[in-house]
Amino acid sequence: MTASGLLLLPTQEALVQRLQHIASYSEQLLVLCGDKGAGKSTLVAALASELDDYNSALVVCPQHADSAEIRRKILVQLISAPIFDDERPLMDTVLRIQSSLDKPLHIIIDDAHLLPKDIWAECILLSQIRCAGKPVAVTMTIEPSFWRSLTADIADKTRALLLQVNIEPLPIAERDGLYQSLLLRSQKTPFIPREIIHKQLEKQLGTPKEVVDLLMLALESPEDMQKPKSMLVKFTISTVVVLCLLVSGWLINNHFSAVDVSKPSLELTATQAESRKQAHSFLVEYGELKLAPYFTQRYLAQTKQIANLQADLLIKQQVEAKQTDIELNVDPDVVPIDNHTDVEVYSSLEGLSFQGKLPKAQPQAVSQPQQIVERDKTPHKIKGFTLQLASVNDKSSLSPILTKLAQEPHVYIMSYKQRFVIFLGDFDTSSAAEAKSKQIQTQYRLAAPWVRKWADLTDYQRVD
Repeated sequence: MTASGLLLLPTQEALVQRLQHIASYSEQLLVLCGDKGAGKSTLVAALASELDDYNSALVVCPQHADSAEIRRKILVQLISAPIFDDERPLMDTVLRIQSSLDKPLHIIIDDAHLLPKDIWAECILLSQIRCAGKPVAVTMTIEPSFWRSLTADIADKTRALLLQVNIEPLPIAERDGLYQSLLLRSQKTPFIPREIIHKQLEKQLGTPKEVVDLLMLALESPEDMQKPKSMLVKFTISTVVVLCLLVSGWLINNHFSAVDVSKPSLELTATQAESRKQAHSFLVEYGELKLAPYFTQRYLAQTKQIANLQADLLIKQQVEAKQTDIELNVDPDVVPIDNHTDVEVYSSLEGLSFQGKLPKAQPQAVSQPQQIVERDKTPHKIKGFTLQLASVNDKSSLSPILTKLAQEPHVYIMSYKQRFVIFLGDFDTSSAAEAKSKQIQTQYRLAAPWVRKWADLTDYQRVD
């Protein structure tokens, strides 16, 4: 039993203690490997609950997550004040706040096989620095197949910075104990004898998920198991009947197409021709009646698809029209910039230096503080420094900081990629900015600001 109330098996509890010991003393990034259903998420959740002496962050990596999202999920759990920029590497942010941390850091990422490669590089670098007297601990969970591909892509020097720990299969005694414990909690009677259950447990690979699946199978009544089979039989019979009717109608149609029933021959009387014509008409109508639901559903699906295409075309036209209006209102004095720029991720590890495209804002969105624009009429050549105090998603979250800074003359609110940022001051030198930084830390009890160059903020938009 862990501090969070998680019920662990004896081997799982021993593994959590081992992971905690490694995180405290090792300077390697810990990689926990296990197949799907082996209990990786349960183990790291239990590990996070035991880290009372650490400032920890537990992140479950979703599919198709970008690097900024992962950085944001990590930093909001490690830093109390929102003074970070999720577009900067984790190494930069941690080094900037390193002196203000009173507890060591432990970052846990579940399903790390879904992480972007640049986050892997940043986490490996983080595991090599120290905070509050201890190495920054990083623990990740992956599947064995990803571990093989990861080690094949990195150099031996980088590979030495990773420590792999495999989740061993559960012993048969723990599998049986887990099954009985779950069965007792369900308060139901299984429909499969215990002897058969024990034999099935011996054949398993030893993951907790297999035990849970076997319990669900044992609790499923024979009537419930027969329902899918009976539905399949009914569907098969109905399909065969419809096919027989269609084939019969096709054969009769071909037969009467060869014999002109409107002018009966010597072997076919008028009465017989009329009877056959009625029979043919009946089969055709019956077949159309049976297939009517199918064609109706198909017609509705096609209609919905056409409507969606028309809606997408209308939205696209409106967006293009809006972009055209914006381009017509661009300030001719503003020098246009490229839509994308190459930004190399901060990583000095061999085999893990990644490069990608980061989008830039359109030229019409560039807006700088009034004082700086007056000093230098070409915004793309702005000089000087400023202090970044906060970066948040919700603009209303800036109110407490703005209230403290009510007496400051040069406070700017700017937006960048759906985030709102507070900047303070306009300084000619970085030393002047550092002096102001120390003053506001003492005067307003704020966290250490980030000294930034105005030349690096051309993508930020001024907010009134």
